[in-house]
Amino acid sequence: MQMNKLLLLMIIFSVQVFSQNYSMKINLSDGSSVDVSVDEIKKISFVIPTAVGDDSQKEKINSFRLNQNYPNPFNPSTTITYQIPDYSNVKVNIYDLSGQLIKELINEPQGKGEYKVVWDGTNQNNFAAASGVYIYLVRSNDRQISKQMILLK
Repeated sequence: MQMNKLLLLMIIFSVQVFSQNYSMKINLSDGSSVDVSVDEIKKISFVIPTAVGDDSQKEKINSFRLNQNYPNPFNPSTTITYQIPDYSNVKVNIYDLSGQLIKELINEPQGKGEYKVVWDGTNQNNFAAASGVYIYLVRSNDRQISKQMILLK
């Protein structure tokens, strides 16, 4: 009898745990929103790449900007932060002072927002780059900005 009560209690508990309803609010580009039950979602496809986060920050981004990497000088890695004001194909490349491509970090479409990419101080073949001054160049559509950084070993 004690075992039956325990089994009944476990069944009631499991029914309560699995009876919760979850929904997801999706903000659409026309300003409206839709609430969708998570149980109903089978696949979500987006026409334009999207970002998850605080939309209030996206509204403040209205120019193409590249920040100084940090730390600088660096060893073994550094972070490059940039912002783009609209959807575009973005490339982030590292060059040496002679203009030779050292590493392509990003080459993909990105939506409006602020982005961070880390360079680990390696070249295209994932070998360690030599100490020295490097140029990082960010391209977004027909615009480009570059800055210098120092790798110290």
